Amino acid sequence: MSRSKQKTVLVVEDHPDSRDLLCEILAHKGLSVMAASDGVEAIALMQSQAPSLVLTDLRMPRMDGMELARYIKSDERFGHIPVALISANLPAANARVPEISAFLLKPCSVDHLLTTVTQLLR
Repeated sequence: MSRSKQKTVLVVEDHPDSRDLLCEILAHKGLSVMAASDGVEAIALMQSQAPSLVLTDLRMPRMDGMELARYIKSDERFGHIPVALISANLPAANARVPEISAFLLKPCSVDHLLTTVTQLLR
């Protein structure tokens, strides 16, 4: 896959082991991956390279996934980027939030993760 056509996923997760695992799975699929520990760090990364997709945890310090999604959708530079929320919080899974393109319930199978990411990157 050429660098110019390679899709980039920004993984935003405050637990290092979970973040590393998600990044490893996505990289193994051939995607370029950036990682951040919370929404504030994610926004800083996005200033230098806009990702093709943001995969974010819900509960994080400083700025949670819902706040990050609202920021992304309100910014004209990033509003087109799909945001997938990943959380163990079942009520969040049932919420219909316009800023969220997909919701993944933890624990999530690798197949379900990759299917969702592939669909959102089309």
